[in-house]
Order: sequence, then structure tokens, then C-alpha cells
Amino acid sequence: MFGTAHIAVLIGTLILVPAVCMALKKTGRDATSRFLKCCAVIILFFDPAYWLWEAVNFRHFNFSTTLPLYICSLFWILMPFAAFARRDKVRQTACACICTVCLMGGILGLVFCVYLNRYPFFSFVPLRSLAYHVIMVLSAAVMWTTGYYRPQPQDRYRCFIPVGILLMPCLVLNKLYGWDYFYTAGGVGTPLARMSAAMPKGVFLLVLYGGLLLIIQVIFYYRFYLISLENAEKRRISGQPLRAPRDLEKPGLTSNSQSGI
Repeated sequence: MFGTAHIAVLIGTLILVPAVCMALKKTGRDATSRFLKCCAVIILFFDPAYWLWEAVNFRHFNFSTTLPLYICSLFWILMPFAAFARRDKVRQTACACICTVCLMGGILGLVFCVYLNRYPFFSFVPLRSLAYHVIMVLSAAVMWTTGYYRPQPQDRYRCFIPVGILLMPCLVLNKLYGWDYFYTAGGVGTPLARMSAAMPKGVFLLVLYGGLLLIIQVIFYYRFYLISLENAEKRRISGQPLRAPRDLEKPGLTSNSQSGI
């Protein structure tokens, strides 16, 4: 990690993401929708490409590492729902997870690309990983900056629903086989391994995912808590219940209505 080529990718991403976001913000909702739909389709080929590479090179599949049960796997699983779903709640949930959990996972995956410790930079595995995480960061940034994703108060918890759903089979597989999906074995071979070695596994998972949820609240949804505190103070002073701000409670303000699709 952090060789010349890796640093060049990081710098290139810092340039690419704002440029694409600004361009799409100027072109309008339809262009944003088409862009995200293209990303949703393209990203579906990344895991099958890896499975093909593994089959050709090793003549078998390593099920302890090949299944799409990583935090970053949420991105390609949810992206079609974010881009194509017609039901508002489904689209909103997918967008909320992509714009928080997946965005943070994409940034960390780009910066700490552990495959570069095992493979040359110009080889399939690290290039695939870097490209995947660039698309993760780019898609989430586009959703935020263009207004395709409009956060709602319920998103504070809704964003973690896909995490909980995918975590369940990972815990079962860890119990049965000791596999490390979703860091259930302590994040073997990752920077998290040192932290997990210092505490029981249950405590480690609680700290990891509880901390992730807390960080998401602070970074992405803090304004909803500020509004709640402000309303509580107003109710205390006036002695009457107050409605939430209209721009946050208006039913039409969802990712669907803002994107025009």
C-alpha cells in the first residue's frame, strides 16, 4: 500500500469525484439518473469477474473469501434498488445505506487496499478492488451533491437495516466455519486485526458496528438531532407541541421526487 501508483489513484479520485459531481449537478436529474443506472449495471459484473479469475487461476472457489458477504458487497447489492426501485421506501433505504455505510467503506477500501500487500499494482485483484471502491465513492457523492438522495429522519436507522440483514448469515458462517465475512473473525489481515485481538469477539463486533452507527449519526444526520433539540426547547418554553420543519416532513421530499424518476 501507499506506493506511487496507489497514491496516484487516490489523487486521481480526489480530482475525478468533484468534477463528475459538479458536471452532473449542472446537467440535471435525468442525467444523474442515467449515470447511476449505468453504475448499477456495471458494478454487477465485478464479482462475477473475480469468480471467473479465481476459477481460471485456481480451478476452484475459496468460499471463505469469495462469497459476496463483505460490507462493500452491500454496494452492488443495493445499487440496483437505488437506481431502479419504484417504491420510495426501498429506494430511500438503499440510498441511505449507500450514502453512509458504503461511502465510508469505499473511502477506507481505497486508502487501505490490502490487496496491494499481496499482489503487484498492475494485476487483476488490486485493480478490480480500486476500481470498485472508486465507483462506490463516486456514486454516493453524486447522490449527495445532486440531491438524488434527500436524507429523512428515519434514515438515521434505516441506513443500517441492510447491514443487519447481511450480518446475520456472516455470524452463522463464522460460527460454523470460522470465516471472516463482515469482520466476524476479527478482520484477519486488515488494520482491524490489532483492535480485535485486544478484546472478546462479541465486544469487538459491538464496538465496531456500534461505533460505525454512531459515526454515521454524527457525520451525516446530526442536523436531525439539532432540530429535535431545538423543537424540544421550544416546546418547553411554549408548553405546546410543535411540528417538525416542513422541509423535512413534507412527504414528497424523497430521493424519488427529487431525482425526477
